[in-house]
Amino acid sequence: MAASQLVASSPAPFPTTLQLYSSLRPSILLSSSFSFIKFSSSSFSSSSGFRIALSSAHSPSRRIALICLSSAIPQSPLFGVKDSTLLRSEGKAIEANTTSNVAQSSTVVTDENALEWVKNDKRRMLHVVYRVGDLDKTIKFYTECLGMKLLRKRDIPEERYTNAFLGYGPEDSHFVIELTYNYGIDKYDIGTGFGHFGIAVEDVMKMVDLVKAKGGKVTREPGPVKGGSTIIAFIEDPDGYKFELLERDPTPEPLCQVMLRVGDLERSINFYKKAYGMELLRKRDNPEYKYTIAMMGYGAEDKNAVLELTYNYGVKEYDKGNGYAQIAISTGDVYKTAEAIKLYGGKIIREPGPLPGINTKITVCLDPDGWKSVFVDNVDFLKELE
Repeated sequence: MAASQLVASSPAPFPTTLQLYSSLRPSILLSSSFSFIKFSSSSFSSSSGFRIALSSAHSPSRRIALICLSSAIPQSPLFGVKDSTLLRSEGKAIEANTTSNVAQSSTVVTDENALEWVKNDKRRMLHVVYRVGDLDKTIKFYTECLGMKLLRKRDIPEERYTNAFLGYGPEDSHFVIELTYNYGIDKYDIGTGFGHFGIAVEDVMKMVDLVKAKGGKVTREPGPVKGGSTIIAFIEDPDGYKFELLERDPTPEPLCQVMLRVGDLERSINFYKKAYGMELLRKRDNPEYKYTIAMMGYGAEDKNAVLELTYNYGVKEYDKGNGYAQIAISTGDVYKTAEAIKLYGGKIIREPGPLPGINTKITVCLDPDGWKSVFVDNVDFLKELE
C-alpha cells in the first residue's frame, strides 16, 4: 500500500487514501501514532547450508497488484447479519454501523456466538513482515546461514521498495518471512518491544559454527535454556534482528516463533484467545529472572509457528521502533473477524473488505499493546497463490 515514503520521525498529514498491495503486504514505515500505514507486496529463490527438517518445494509466485482505496467498502453478513449489528458483551449493547448498498437490518450478537465462531474458524499464521536496510545481504545470510529458501522477490521501482519472501517451505502450508527494503533507507530502529524469531534446528552447535564461519554475530553461545534442558543459542542477522535457535527433533515448521513483549500478560492472553482464536499452549513464570512467557498459537509448538508473549515484571510499555511491522493470519471471514476483534478490545485500523482489482478480502487491527496483525481471507489467499 504505497505511493509515498512515510517516515516515522517526520509525521505527515493523514492521507486521503490508504494504498494496499494485493495480499496485505505492509511495507515502508509506520508513524508512531499509526496515523498512516503503508502496504506492499512481492516474491523469492533458494539455498541451504545445512540440514533442517523441511517440506516440499515452494509454490509459484503470487500475483501482486498495488491498490488504492478511496471509498468505503460494503460489509458482508456478520454472524448471519447484514450491515447494522448490535454487539452485546457483559450486558451492554454497542451499535456497529457499516456502509453498504443492501437493506439495513439488525440483531444481537452474543459474546457466546462470537467466541464459538472464532474458536471454529480455520486460522494459521501466514507470514511475518519487517524492514531491512540491505536486502541482498539479508537474503544471503538467511539462505546460507539459516538454510531458508528464497521463495519470491519483487522490485517495485515506481513505489521505491523491494520485497522478498523466505522460508522453509511453500507459502500455502508454511509460516514465512517477508522482508521489505525501502529505497535509500539502510537502517531501522528495532525498538525494545520486539524480541526475536525462533528457528528449530536439529543441531544448534552446527548452525552456530556455520554462522560464525560466515561472519555472523552470535550473542548467546549454545547451552541449556535458563531453568530448563533445551539447548538454545542466539544470533543476530545483519540488521540486528535476533533469532533464537532451539534444538529439536525434525519439524514441519522450522520457523517456529515470533516473540513480542507485552505490558499486561493476562490481558494479552485473554485477547488472543477470544479475538484471535489462539490457544494458550503453555505458560511459564521465571521469578528469578523477573519475567513470564505465554506461548499462543493454532496448534502444537512442535508442528506450528507460535506467538511467544513475554511480560517483564513491572514494565507496562515498550518502544516498538520502526523495523518490525506485523503478522498475517488467515481467516474464513474477515468481517466476522473484525467484529470479534472489536468486541474483545482490539482496534480495527483497516475495515474489512475486498481490495479493489483483485477482491482479496482483508482487515487490519491492533492488539491492546498496539501490535499489528492483518487477517486475510483463506480462499482469496489460496486463489492468489494459484
